[in-house]
Amino acid sequence: MKIGRLEVSGGALMGLALLYYLDREGIFGWVLLGCLLHELGHWGTIRALGGRVTRLRFSCAGAELRLSAAHPLPAWGMVLAALAGPAVNLLLAWGSIYLARNGLGERLYFFAGLNLGLALFNLLPAEWLDGGKALKSILTQLGQEELGEKLGILCSDMVAALLLGAGLILLWESGGRNFTLLIAGVWMAAAARKSERENIA
Repeated sequence: MKIGRLEVSGGALMGLALLYYLDREGIFGWVLLGCLLHELGHWGTIRALGGRVTRLRFSCAGAELRLSAAHPLPAWGMVLAALAGPAVNLLLAWGSIYLARNGLGERLYFFAGLNLGLALFNLLPAEWLDGGKALKSILTQLGQEELGEKLGILCSDMVAALLLGAGLILLWESGGRNFTLLIAGVWMAAAARKSERENIA
């Protein structure tokens, strides 16, 4: 599905529908808001640095911003753009706690925790997450592009394995009720395989 510069894959639509169906606590809207503000952080930083976004694509592997080759970011700009999303989530976490402490709703504590989780998750060094993109950009600026590629793939596999293991333990400990980490691990493993196939091609 395409609307202007926005593209949403069938896999993303199915994933959103599944998450909405499984939502028993009314958190789907909060999660969607945190993710959208995260992407706005990337977009705003890219625009502020003189870049231009030609496409925003949501797929089962996450969100991807395609930049215009005619408007390249300055040196180290990709590092700042990659870290901007998690930075927005950290600011949202701090602001939500502040507002909750001033009596604007207990639900804001949940939103704070959600944004803290989004920030920390996206800072993992897997190559398609913000942390991995920032690490690869730093190594590229230091003239170590090949090392950045290899390290990104290695970290992606390690993160996927850790999430799968932790997800299985959490699922067991919760009596089959909490499968959040397991879904994240499966998603990470699938994204790692997709990324490796693209690199080989």
